[in-house]
Amino acid sequence: MTEKTLTSYCGLYCIDCIPSNRSLFEALKKFENQLNKVQFEKYAQVKSSTNTAFKKYADFYEVLTAIKNLECKAPCRENGDIFDCKIRSCAISKGYEGCWKCDDSKGCALLLQIKKVHVDLDHNLQLIRREGFENWSAKRAKHYPWSKNQ
Repeated sequence: MTEKTLTSYCGLYCIDCIPSNRSLFEALKKFENQLNKVQFEKYAQVKSSTNTAFKKYADFYEVLTAIKNLECKAPCRENGDIFDCKIRSCAISKGYEGCWKCDDSKGCALLLQIKKVHVDLDHNLQLIRREGFENWSAKRAKHYPWSKNQ
């Protein structure tokens, strides 16, 4: 895939995003299949009489399913998994390749929501504006606040 394909309209780089982590979702699928194969739910019911943590197995499985459902199967520019993305719709409606082309990106209400998790989004938008699609990603900011020390 090209840098352009992996650059979302909002200025995030798709492969940095947890929902795009292929190895994570492959491991989750294998794990879930193995749990189902050995009928772990029944084992957890029996085990819960001596270990109360197993009484929460249904909650665990619900979270596992929710994580699995986060998977993004395609980059944003290929319509990703967020079919009604207001940011993408806005950029396309204005004829922009992305939010970095918009003079209002710094104070944009649509971007404010994702800036809560992606605090360096403005840095990325400035980089793309300055460097272009093909040169920005090597200089991008970390995707999530907790990944800054990696």
